[in-house]
Amino acid sequence: MHYGVCHNWRAMEFDVVVVGASSAGLYAAELLLQAGKRVAIVEQEPEIRPARRTLIVTSEILSPLPELSSSVETAVTRTIVVQAGENSCRIRLNPPDLVLDRRDLVLWLAERVRRLGGEIIAGRGFQGFEQDGRGLRLRLGDGKTADTVVAREAVIGADGVFSQVARAAGIEKTRCVPIIQAEVHPPDGGDPETTWVRFDPSETRFFYWLIPQGPDRAVLGLVGDDSRRTRELLDRFLVLQGLRAEAFQSSQVALHHPRLRPWTRVAGVPVYLVGDAAGQVKVTTVGGTVPGLLGARAAAQAVLLDQPYAWSLRPLKRELDVHWGLRALLDRLDEEGYRRLVGLLTPKLQEFLRRHNRDRMAQVFWKLPLIQPRLLTLGLRCLWRKSQPPPSAEPPQPVLDVGGRR
Repeated sequence: MHYGVCHNWRAMEFDVVVVGASSAGLYAAELLLQAGKRVAIVEQEPEIRPARRTLIVTSEILSPLPELSSSVETAVTRTIVVQAGENSCRIRLNPPDLVLDRRDLVLWLAERVRRLGGEIIAGRGFQGFEQDGRGLRLRLGDGKTADTVVAREAVIGADGVFSQVARAAGIEKTRCVPIIQAEVHPPDGGDPETTWVRFDPSETRFFYWLIPQGPDRAVLGLVGDDSRRTRELLDRFLVLQGLRAEAFQSSQVALHHPRLRPWTRVAGVPVYLVGDAAGQVKVTTVGGTVPGLLGARAAAQAVLLDQPYAWSLRPLKRELDVHWGLRALLDRLDEEGYRRLVGLLTPKLQEFLRRHNRDRMAQVFWKLPLIQPRLLTLGLRCLWRKSQPPPSAEPPQPVLDVGGRR
């Protein structure tokens, strides 16, 4: 489904202008439209046709989007196998995680916005702000012509890690890391409802993963700190696993930091960032879909209730801050530390992780050392260690144990 340029919006005023037709931006627009606001969504691409990217999300996504699983093609992950060295652990999920394509999610949200009467202005990039007596004027252009729209009540920036809205408003830029996935045919003997995660800090401070998206398709992926090296590592991993990439998916993903303040005022009009533009990403798993939707809901609440965005964001910020703290500890683990960590995942701790998904950790993470006291000892050792240095140029060869295949 494609959306071209609307031709009746020039020099028009809107209550809220959303810059960026991302899932977070479109969801914010939907909430505002449902409340009766007049909303425009500005997208620099000629049509809303995002690149494919396989996502694995917790069932928490059904809280803001309860109709998702019946409207968008999804697969399920019922088990996550975590590996480090020779240690591994199987964690059953209840409810299961969902696996979907980012493109399908965005197109579905765009259609919902269109049905609610939202103005989708495609083919016009945001170029800057101008003062206007009626609100805040946004300059838009396509490289040949220039136009403007006016936001009377707020501007929401949902234009990704390289947000032009953030730059124009003087909001601190988020850090980002590359994520690369190879679309592959699943290995023989693999369970189509099991996702594998492997930690190897000699190669990346994040992890490798294999996510099935049905019996005939999966993605093998990696998060790193350097795009070129990350691609080299992924290529090597594919060879070691005997897999052939049918296509690649890549993106830059934002990293949350507690000091980020994704809001300001320009000419008296609030400017709120959501999604990757705001760094609304769990840095433990580098997952931003659910946090981005929750950030969008917080931005909509700030507009509709006329309350500070910082207040609306408090629950989400608390959650993301917890993940930031956990990531700070994980970055201090070496190979032996990760082996110990996986070895500490006892049946009782597995049951805890089964019942408490990774998008709702803030209220319960403190129970972890009560369930497994040796986690506290491992955490204290991490505090005494420095963060791991950059991986060496010649990494060891990782092995992913999938369905008994080594």
